[in-house]
Amino acid sequence: MCNSEITADDTNQPATIFSIRSLEDSDFDQIAQMNKELIEDEGHTNPMNLAELKERLHHFVSRDGWTVDVFTSNLMIIGYATYRLEANISKINDTTIHIRQFYITRSQRGKGMGRRAYRLLIESQQQAPKRILIEVLETNPGGKAFWSRIGFTPYAMSMETCL
Repeated sequence: MCNSEITADDTNQPATIFSIRSLEDSDFDQIAQMNKELIEDEGHTNPMNLAELKERLHHFVSRDGWTVDVFTSNLMIIGYATYRLEANISKINDTTIHIRQFYITRSQRGKGMGRRAYRLLIESQQQAPKRILIEVLETNPGGKAFWSRIGFTPYAMSMETCL
């Protein structure tokens, strides 16, 4: 899979080739590092180190049914999404895309890359999902603001306690 979008502005800068592709074996270290940054940015309490995050990523794709796609700008990885298609619990025969992780590198934020990446992710699906599910931590105001800007609204609140 490789959907691309080519853009150029009017400042005589070279065109930017923005694309989405499947995770490759050579990407695991970089995606694990990005996952560590996502954990930091969202204020998550996950204590995993890079080796553990890389192992978890392997489990996601090999055992747990998650897909990981990588976003590139001029062939440089600038983000990723971890997602899977699930049955829509609200409607029979409809599909939900559950986005577990969505990350754009810190240096690329505020440039429209997240919006473009999200659009390419949804357009890359063979069958357009009827429902898109995300979870945003309460400790992640930047994530909440991003998802709200592109049309998501709160639906449910998860609560937890640690014993």
